[in-house]
Amino acid sequence: MAIEGIGARALRKEDKRFITGKGRYTDDMVLPGMGHAAFVRSPHAHAKVTGIDASAALAMPGVDAV
Repeated sequence: MAIEGIGARALRKEDKRFITGKGRYTDDMVLPGMGHAAFVRSPHAHAKVTGIDASAALAMPGVDAV
């Protein structure tokens, strides 16, 4: 007897490739001109950012924008 609805087993076609290590993730891809993003969050809730000195980050090799 099969269970239907809530609690029923969901058959997904992608599971096998991820379990066996054959899955393809966006982090595994490298495309020409591809960039990466990093976000820095404030440790202070509702704080107002009054300025950012991006000069050190922009001077680093490979940094396109801050």
